Amino acid sequence: MLRFHKVLLLAALFCSFSSYGQFRPGEEQLSGQPGQGEQPAEKQIPSHVVAWKTRSFGAFADSVQIDTLWRNFHNYHPAYKTGITHTYTGNYGGAYLSNDFNKRLYHTDFYFLRGHDAYLLTPSQIEYYNTTTPYTLLDYSQSENKNRSNETRFNVLHSQNISPRLNVTLRYDQAKSDGQYNFQQHKNHFITLYSSYSSDKADLYGGVIFNRIFNTVNGGMANDEDLLNTETKYVVMRLTDASVAFRNTYVFLNGEYRLGIRDSSDQKPAFRPVAGLLYSFLYSGNLRLFREGEEQNNQLFFPDSWLGTDVTRDSTRLVTVTNQVQLKFYESAQKKYSFGQRVFAGVDVVKNSYAAPGYRDAVFPFHPGVYQGAVYQGPEGRWYSPTWSNAYLGGGIFREKGKFWNWHFDGRQYFTGYKAGQTELNGVVTKPVRMAGDSLASIRIAGNLWNRVPDYFQKRYFSNRRKWDHDMVNEQLMNASFTWFSPVRNLEAGASYALINNYIYHDTTGIPAQTKDEMLVLAAWINKEFKVRNFTLLTHLLWQKASAPRYLHLPDLSARVSLSYELLLSKVLHVQLGADVRYNTLYYADAYDPATGFFYLQEEKKLGNYPYIDGFANLKLKRTRVFAQYMNAGSLFMNKSYFTALHYPMNQATFRLGIAWSFYN
Repeated sequence: MLRFHKVLLLAALFCSFSSYGQFRPGEEQLSGQPGQGEQPAEKQIPSHVVAWKTRSFGAFADSVQIDTLWRNFHNYHPAYKTGITHTYTGNYGGAYLSNDFNKRLYHTDFYFLRGHDAYLLTPSQIEYYNTTTPYTLLDYSQSENKNRSNETRFNVLHSQNISPRLNVTLRYDQAKSDGQYNFQQHKNHFITLYSSYSSDKADLYGGVIFNRIFNTVNGGMANDEDLLNTETKYVVMRLTDASVAFRNTYVFLNGEYRLGIRDSSDQKPAFRPVAGLLYSFLYSGNLRLFREGEEQNNQLFFPDSWLGTDVTRDSTRLVTVTNQVQLKFYESAQKKYSFGQRVFAGVDVVKNSYAAPGYRDAVFPFHPGVYQGAVYQGPEGRWYSPTWSNAYLGGGIFREKGKFWNWHFDGRQYFTGYKAGQTELNGVVTKPVRMAGDSLASIRIAGNLWNRVPDYFQKRYFSNRRKWDHDMVNEQLMNASFTWFSPVRNLEAGASYALINNYIYHDTTGIPAQTKDEMLVLAAWINKEFKVRNFTLLTHLLWQKASAPRYLHLPDLSARVSLSYELLLSKVLHVQLGADVRYNTLYYADAYDPATGFFYLQEEKKLGNYPYIDGFANLKLKRTRVFAQYMNAGSLFMNKSYFTALHYPMNQATFRLGIAWSFYN
């Protein structure tokens, strides 16, 4: 907490500086007129804000839209912003698993944190700003249920330029949910302070991120039938004294120095980069701590106790330090067939640890090996900490400025360390194409070819409640997708193909396992917006099929449909009224293991075939946005089968209210 206070102090200091702005070419701008006093002492500066994200360790920058959207403002949940269907433990901050197989891509390398990935802020998600006047965004929402308070969220972002090229941004997000069911409390928050410097010849990005998650875990309902005739606060849960805590910290720095020429062909001479030298540093520290007390329910829930039956304090850590250098050659906008190139090399120093705090005589049952590391004896217990360095080389070619084709192809090969032999090849092509009378239409073709070394914790882990030690071979994935975009018709349609060898999954006991069978996963989707006067119908449909459903459970059909009506009151108040419906067909939705945080296969009960209905109202008045939402309204008049994960019900009908303010001066 002391570190957070220091960060806030730094934020107060940079807020005292006067601000100026410089804008990156091609970036979107947000403009606003600041309020004027009767006798301004100096000329007012118009408000302009641009924002962008970086990728590939700062090699590329993509513009992003400033958060001012008011339509569908009620869609606040981080997981549901990225997909239409999830297996979910029910309460905000709880673990989830995307049911869209193609979206099971994670921002974190920490295997035990992937079920909470959407709640994290990572360096790749940072939005950088450049603004002429200070930009502040406040976002607050709260929900209430007749039985108990449910969710409260408070987010703040402040960005300010302290020179025309230098920007500093502070962001703090906090969420707290008591939950409608016993032993379901969640507390999540993150804070970040970061900065960007941009000029013709150099870019510099850096900052720190602290993510913190605390969840009380209840193991789900002891009897699912209790949902029919028992108030939520009296429902018996399977765990009564267990919790999990995550600590995640990033320190990151990306810098580029460019060589180029001064292009005087235009009226205003501009610097044209030819080559760039990039350096990147990334520290990623992760800790997961699973605790449980001496309650009898805990002993009945877990089948095994490898270290003791009194208390459990399973601790797992992952620390990664990455250093990478890149050499980038820019494409020429003046040449029709020009393309850019880049090469890079890097080293990841990785340390995995798992521990048995409180058990000084714990024995780790693994045979010595090259990556087995050593067992360390400390005052809190014994630690098992293997360490290695992964060295890799890679490169790519790209075309971003072309009007006919845009594409990216890159690859990476690991040569030393635990990941030696891992290969990653990726490619994406975007082409404008006139189709069905739409001159703005485009197609996108993407593909991946990976020969992936299993995660260390997929192969080996030891704790009080779970242990495994597997010999696994590399997982091989070939994926291809085709997507057609038609802006005129508000239509997106696509299909994908994934061929997987040596697929790694979690079996019915919750333990990682690997199949030697070849598995094919097919998917097709369509997203379409229909408009008739003031009415709008948004439809999102997803079909999926796996050739080996005994290893991968997916709903055949998933859908999200939103019907809304828009109006303008008094020429200033924008209003959107409507309802959302989420639905998927019956299937054996995965179960959840609190001891590891993994979702795993189950064949006990099929879930689905339940329309989850939310009614909503979104309003916008100048720079203020408000939403009101009645969540799971169908629970008032339909059956009580609103489970998306085995034994974990979704919340009952709940009213939620949220408001956001934007300030530009």
